Order: sequence, then structure tokens, then C-alpha cells
Amino acid sequence: MTRRPMQALGLFAMLALAGCGGTAATGGPSVVASAAPAVSSGAVAACAPSTGSGTVAVSIVDFSFTPAAISAKVGDIITFTNNGAKSHSATLDAGDCDTGILAGGASGGLTFSKAGTYAFHCAVHSSMTGTIAITE
Repeated sequence: MTRRPMQALGLFAMLALAGCGGTAATGGPSVVASAAPAVSSGAVAACAPSTGSGTVAVSIVDFSFTPAAISAKVGDIITFTNNGAKSHSATLDAGDCDTGILAGGASGGLTFSKAGTYAFHCAVHSSMTGTIAITE
């Protein structure tokens, strides 16, 4: 196959997969999770989407998370609220847990069932990064 058709095929596959998840704005789920291994702690992330009221609040504004270094306990709900106009997410670097894409004004939560330190970023703007330290 030549290079151009392979690029087109790759783009088609990415677009098809992107359509699999919904957002709060479209009425679909606002959080996506999978079972890949966690980051720096070496433990399985054991992260799940949460829709309840958060114990720990994180604001997303412009192109940063505030705070970027988050501390929480096992079972706490970490709520990410997009207070800006651009869409953002909070996605673990290991790819095993995600808030989904949050439009301006939307929120998504994550809950961890295992202690560890987890690096995360915005899937839309990869320069936006932070860490989540979960303790027992």
C-alpha cells in the first residue's frame, strides 16, 4: 500500500474510535475507563468514573489544572470542572482512566480504590499535566 492510503486508513480508524465515547454535552457518558496498568506506583490504577459530588475539587481554566498536584484518599471523588471555554479532559498517562472530554462548564469525576501516584494530562492539550497522589 502506498503512504497516502495508509494515512487515510489510519485517520479513518481514529475517527471511528473517537465516536465511541460520548460527553456530557451530547447526553452520553462523561467518563471513560479501561483496565490498563497504572503509572509510577506500579499498582493497577483501580480508577473509576464518578458522578457524585466531589470530595476534592480541581479547576480547569485556560490551559492548566488548579491544583496540578492533587492529594486525595482512597474512595475520595476527585471532581474536575472545566471553567474555561476550550474542551479538556483529565486522562491518566497510563490511559486506564479518563474523565472524557469536558466542554466549558462541564464536570467529570474520578475515584481511586488503590493508593499510588498517578500522572495525568489533558487528552486534547498534552502540555497540560499533573499528578494525583492517593493515600489509604
